[in-house]
Amino acid sequence: MNSERTPQYEQDFYGWTQWQVQALAKKQVSELDWHNLQEELQALGRQEYRELVSRLTVLLGHLLKWEYQPEKRSRSWFLTIREQRRAINRHFHRNPSLKSRIADALEDGFEAGVDLALRETNLPLKTFPEKCPYKFEDAIADNFICDTSQDWE
Repeated sequence: MNSERTPQYEQDFYGWTQWQVQALAKKQVSELDWHNLQEELQALGRQEYRELVSRLTVLLGHLLKWEYQPEKRSRSWFLTIREQRRAINRHFHRNPSLKSRIADALEDGFEAGVDLALRETNLPLKTFPEKCPYKFEDAIADNFICDTSQDWE
């Protein structure tokens, strides 16, 4: 690998990634772009956290809708809750270290979940609690608030 032909991070990101993968595979340490590799790895970690928060946002928003607007419950809400619970469990199975960020993710997801519930209902802000009323373990449990261990009835 000749560093004069190395695709530059800023000009050809995809080419840069492929070059870095090749350098890693061949253990050519001198060809590695250490600074940008570090930044990209940190960004990957942040992306995994953001995915967790995003899924919690949808789950918590729908749990709020389910709890505070029972007359509007639907199969769609039920399936969304079921899907997010499963996805969160899969995400933790693939990223067990994220468990150390549960408290932050629950707080971030709840704030955005309230906004989701506000957008999708006509309920006033004062309807919803200021802090997340759910424990993480409860929110992802199949039988909490909306029992997704059963079929929709």
